[in-house]
Order: sequence, then C-alpha cells, then structure tokens
Amino acid sequence: MIVLIEIKKPLNEILAKIDGDKECISRVAQKITPITYKLIYVNETKCVRCNLCYKECPVDAIEKAKIKKPAKIIHDKCVKCEICAQTCPVGAIYVIEGKAEINNDEVNYEIKNKVIPHRKIRLKNYELDESKCIKCGICARYCPTDAIKVVIRKSIDVNLDSCMGCGACAEVCPKKCIRVESDIGEVIKTRDIEVNKDLCVGCFVCIEECPINAIEQEGDKVKINKDKCILCGRCADVCPANAIDMWEK
Repeated sequence: MIVLIEIKKPLNEILAKIDGDKECISRVAQKITPITYKLIYVNETKCVRCNLCYKECPVDAIEKAKIKKPAKIIHDKCVKCEICAQTCPVGAIYVIEGKAEINNDEVNYEIKNKVIPHRKIRLKNYELDESKCIKCGICARYCPTDAIKVVIRKSIDVNLDSCMGCGACAEVCPKKCIRVESDIGEVIKTRDIEVNKDLCVGCFVCIEECPINAIEQEGDKVKINKDKCILCGRCADVCPANAIDMWEK
C-alpha cells in the first residue's frame, strides 16, 4: 500500500465543534466500526486505448476506449474485483482504498493506493496489411513501448522485439489493418474466501448477489466455486450472518 493521505485528529477536538451532548456522542462514536471504501479509476493521461480492461471485465463495467476517449469505469456496475487493474499493461488503472476509524480517542483517516500485481501479456502474432495502411501515425502515438515508427504518409516500421502485445495499435487503427494476437496470463488471486457453514443460515442472499453466479446451493447451505469466483466480496458484504470471510493473502 502507498499512503496518499493520512489525517489524525483528537476526537475531543472534533467534538468541540459539534452542538449537542458531547459525552453521549463520544460514547456512540467509540462503538462505530471502521468505515472502508474502495474506488477503482482510470488515469486518462496514461490510458493507451488497448481496451484489454474492457475485454476482461467480467461484469461489463467499463466503457470501451476510443481514439479521443479513454476507457472509463462504470461505477454503478463495478464490483471492485481489481481484474482491470491487473490487466492494464501500462498501470493506468488505480485501486484506491479509504478507511476511517476511531482508535484510542483519535480519529484516523487514510487514503491508500493499493499495489496491484500485473498479469503477464505476451505477443503471440502480429499482422499488418500495408496495402490498407495510410501511414497516419495514430498507432505509433498510442504504442506504449515505441515499437512503431511512422513517417507520415510515407512509411511504417514495427519492431516486434519491443512489442508487448497490448493491441492498442489495432484498436486505434482507423483502417483496421492491424491484427494482434496475445497471450494473457491468469488472474492473480491476491485474496481468498471461505464460507463458515456453522454460521450460514441458508438465506441464499449471496447467491442472488453474486454477479457471475459463482455461488450455488448445497443442501441448506451454500458453496463458492473458487475457480469461477472473482473475489469481489459482494457476497461477504450482504451476508446477514457474517458467514463469509474474505481476506488478503
């Protein structure tokens, strides 16, 4: 984690600015559990329009990038699984976590940039139809490794040794004369999840909430298909019995 903002203030200092029974408010505040929040966003200045995040999102929560418009997270749909951040070849997608808590009569507030591991992306095949290519240079503009050199309207040269296989060039090409095939590594499991069947009450709310149908009924309990689960944590958030636990490895 990289700490972006850290604020610590004595609770009494905050209460001094509040009208009402300060002693009562203080007692209530001490019982409040930590409040956490996660935000995933795209750094528009770094997006190379490869659309790998758009293609890999399991819940269709990303707007497809275009030449003049970077990819964008649809926050109402996003389940914060972090797959897009793992997939982005240039680290343009950030996972920001916030936490507010009262600890020993002190209010602590932190905003952190979570360090995300990246999936491996390797070029498998590259095809350029030079008979269609107009040498406009748009592909070179968005290539993150400078593997494409273009002399406008005259020539194009692609150094496949430098190509990472992101496919940005194919996505932005106005004549669709570039074809890229790549191998993308498996999603890295940075978390784990378990159902405590002793606590599970069999309400099956988690089954209804799971965005990819990775939870199934097993008798009067539930079972998570870990091969299918994207570890978004929605099931743990809605479980009324706190029977589902998800944690960082």
